[in-house]
Amino acid sequence: MRIAMLGAGAMGGMFGARFARAGAEVVLYDRDAAHVAAIAADGLTVELPDEEPITLRLPAFAEALAIGTVDLAVVLVDCAATRDAALVAKDVIGTGGFALTLQNGIGNVEALVDVLGAARVVAGSTMNSAARLGLGRVAHTHLGKSVLGELDGRASERLERLAALFDRGGLPVATTDNIMGHVWQKFVLNAALNPVCAITRLRPGEVAESASACALVRDILREVLAVVAAEGIDLPDPDPTEGILGHAVGRMNKPSMLQHVEQGRRTEIAALNGALLPIAARHGIPCPTNRTIVQLVEAIQGRAARTA
Repeated sequence: MRIAMLGAGAMGGMFGARFARAGAEVVLYDRDAAHVAAIAADGLTVELPDEEPITLRLPAFAEALAIGTVDLAVVLVDCAATRDAALVAKDVIGTGGFALTLQNGIGNVEALVDVLGAARVVAGSTMNSAARLGLGRVAHTHLGKSVLGELDGRASERLERLAALFDRGGLPVATTDNIMGHVWQKFVLNAALNPVCAITRLRPGEVAESASACALVRDILREVLAVVAAEGIDLPDPDPTEGILGHAVGRMNKPSMLQHVEQGRRTEIAALNGALLPIAARHGIPCPTNRTIVQLVEAIQGRAARTA
């Protein structure tokens, strides 16, 4: 299988390395020319949980035309760039090929379907986390489970092949007939924890130890879950509040939104709490806590942009 990782940052680099070790032919694509040049010159170095770091020589390009034809395009770009990645995927996916998104947030699946059509999109949700350590260097900071599924809920041969690839790469995986429920479940988790970490600069484990931070998480979730119910989303865990707070206990990784704030980069707030607001408005559900969270993260982003 020839795979293009569309977005070769922390998560894209980590998954790309795992898939390459599983025997796939992996090509990395990223708009960060300096990162791509470092990989081209010295390889991609990945720090793995409970293993020695590995360095892989993988083709890396900053120009989409150099990718060539692939069987699978894995989309792991920032949410604001999903449509652009979909257009790249449309150009590089061969006959019978498809795209897989493992992105956080809501709206990414829909953006891919809009460009590629539902038949060429598989969705996924992952509890893995990663961090970019520098040019050409990433760390797999938490080894977690991924869930994959066809948008229409059917079992398919390509879904089985995809799950087998994850398994060979040492990545825990399951398939489901309710993938959008899992995508929304991860959205709920990220909308609750990521912005609180970004604003307070606390890691999830530290959030779990703070009564005030936990109260804020609960306030966010009360609004989010009201919208989920109004949308008729079938969450695998229909009452996830305590599970989310329990998930945070002891976790000292930096969520992507905290990493982006520290790096002065644009965050995924627009695809998380920001994406919730128009849906809530359509149902007439007030979300003052989430609106304030969005405003605070956007203010932090604005300051980073002005001082960069």
